Amino acid sequence: SVGERVMQLLVPALFWCMFMETAKFAAFKFAGASPSDNLTGGLPDFVNDLIGSYWFIWAAFASFLAMKLLLAVCGRVSTWIICISAILVALVPVTSSIVPLVRYTYPFFCLGFLFAQPSEWRARIISRHRPLLMFSLVAISCACFLSWSKETYVYINLVLVHDAASAKQVLLMLLGSAAASAVVMESVLKFWSFCGANRLVRLIAVELGQSTLLLYLV
Repeated sequence: SVGERVMQLLVPALFWCMFMETAKFAAFKFAGASPSDNLTGGLPDFVNDLIGSYWFIWAAFASFLAMKLLLAVCGRVSTWIICISAILVALVPVTSSIVPLVRYTYPFFCLGFLFAQPSEWRARIISRHRPLLMFSLVAISCACFLSWSKETYVYINLVLVHDAASAKQVLLMLLGSAAASAVVMESVLKFWSFCGANRLVRLIAVELGQSTLLLYLV
C-alpha cells in the first residue's frame, strides 16, 4: 500500500516539478536570457521547490504513513486512539520546513479515515439531522471567514499555541477549515448524485481521479 501511494502521489509530483522546471528553462533560453540569472538552479533548490510547492502531497503522504504506523502498532485502532493521535501530532512544537503543514493536515486525514469506516449510528444521525447540520456548518464557515486574519493562516501561526491569542487563531483555523471542508464535501456529493450517471463525469471522478494527481496538478 505504501508503494501504491508513492506511485499515486510522489511520482506525479516529481514528474510535474521536473516538467515545470524544464519549461521555465526552455522559456528563458528562448527569450535569450541566461537561465542561471532567472532560475534558482541547483539540486538543493529543486528539492526545496519540490517539497515546498507541493507540500499538500507530502502532507497527505506523511499522514498516510503515520496512520499505517498507528495501525501496525495498535492493530485495529479505536476512534479515541485516532483522535488522541491527531491532537498529539497537532501539538508537536516543530516548525522546520513543511512540518507545520503536515501537522495541520493530519487531523483532517484522521477525520476522513474515521468517516470512511462503516458506522450505522453516525450515518443515521447525519441523515436525520442533515439540514440542521448543514445550516450550522455554513454558519460556522461564514463566521470564521469574517473573523479570519493574516495570523489565522497556517503559514503564519505554524499551529503553535503559546498564549490566548495564538490559541484563538489556531482554533479558528482548524474549526473554519473543518466546517468549510464539510460544506464542500456535501456539495460535491450532491453534485455527484445528480451528475454521476454522466460518462464524462464518471471518467474524470473515478478513472482519472483515483489513478493519478496529474489532473489536479495541472
